[in-house]
Amino acid sequence: MSMTWKTYRMDRGQGGWEAASYNIRTADGREYGRWRRVLRQHPHGLTVISHYKAPPGKAWKIVGIASELGEEVYILEGAYYDTRGRILAGPGTFMFNAPGARHGGISCDLTLYIHCCSGEPDEIVSIDLIDFEPKEQPSSLARQVPDFVKEER
Repeated sequence: MSMTWKTYRMDRGQGGWEAASYNIRTADGREYGRWRRVLRQHPHGLTVISHYKAPPGKAWKIVGIASELGEEVYILEGAYYDTRGRILAGPGTFMFNAPGARHGGISCDLTLYIHCCSGEPDEIVSIDLIDFEPKEQPSSLARQVPDFVKEER
């Protein structure tokens, strides 16, 4: 298959945020759920920024199956938690979900950079809004500057 590759750039104001079909509104009018910004869609891959936000005292528990070439995930902000509220993966964590791998996590406020290598998103197995209180808070990636960068300032 012959593909035409083009270099391009997407600035901050380009490309809107798409709300997920499962988003909810609470009595105070606030919306919670997932928003996704498609950065690149090509047969080689689908690249998105996804942000998940749950109401206070709740979390999203999402389970999926990785597409045929797998997916790469980098946590920009927030964390994945275990069922006891402890952080499993926080800002700066990179994960590769192998083709067909069942994966997922619990999140309250999470922003991910995701590259679906086949160009297709995961198959979603379940999406549940659960009662949840994290026992730990993730650190900020912005504060995790390597020592050699601090020395140059």
